[in-house]
Amino acid sequence: MILDTFNSLFEYKADQGDQWRIPKIKNGKILGDCEDYALGVLYYVIAEKSLLKFWWLLLTKAKIHYVRNNGGHAVLQLDGKYIDNWTKDWVSKQEMEALGHKFHFVFYLTYQVAVKMLYTKVRELIKGIL
Repeated sequence: MILDTFNSLFEYKADQGDQWRIPKIKNGKILGDCEDYALGVLYYVIAEKSLLKFWWLLLTKAKIHYVRNNGGHAVLQLDGKYIDNWTKDWVSKQEMEALGHKFHFVFYLTYQVAVKMLYTKVRELIKGIL
């Protein structure tokens, strides 16, 4: 999937709590917030829907940064470029900072993203059982 197609399908929707998962395409739309956007771009656009490539990229090249801009926000970085659901395009760090994004000195490390994704999955499984 190309970025323009992903962007045309993506619709911002705040989630209830901290939900970290690759967003699904439902009824021709991808609903989600900033981390869903970052994970979705990585999975659909960059990894071309390959979980193996998604995790390889996340472990080796891609970073999901925590930035502050009137609250917490997630930004995907790959090969020196940055993208989020505000820009919807690859831009420089300076362009992100011009939007008011203040990069935290510690970004979401790979293991943190993995733990958050696992935690979300376990929570969904438990909710389905109860």
